[in-house]
Amino acid sequence: MRSVLQMLAKTIKWASLPVLLAAAPFSGYAPRYELLLNLAICMGAAILTQLAVRSRDYFWAAGLVAIAVLFSPLILVAKIFLLMGFTCVAAVVTLFSAFRRQPVLAWHSDAK
Repeated sequence: MRSVLQMLAKTIKWASLPVLLAAAPFSGYAPRYELLLNLAICMGAAILTQLAVRSRDYFWAAGLVAIAVLFSPLILVAKIFLLMGFTCVAAVVTLFSAFRRQPVLAWHSDAK
């Protein structure tokens, strides 16, 4: 049962990204519904980001965060600073995980 759920989640993940990207260019053609369509794309990407993080697929999560920010109903300046903030947080987390303290092996000398 677990493998069926994993396969279903993988299928949904691979199918949802093209759907989100295919819907994106059409948001400008319907100015009356542009905010609603951008909000739907943003929410879809946010939900998929949560699923990607739970499955520890951080590369997908990063791409989906970028899509969520790009199509969020924020002004352009806020989007730029939000992406810069996420980038800085990701860099700091990467540095902390790379340089976290490793256990020191004790050298025992049997020579007397």
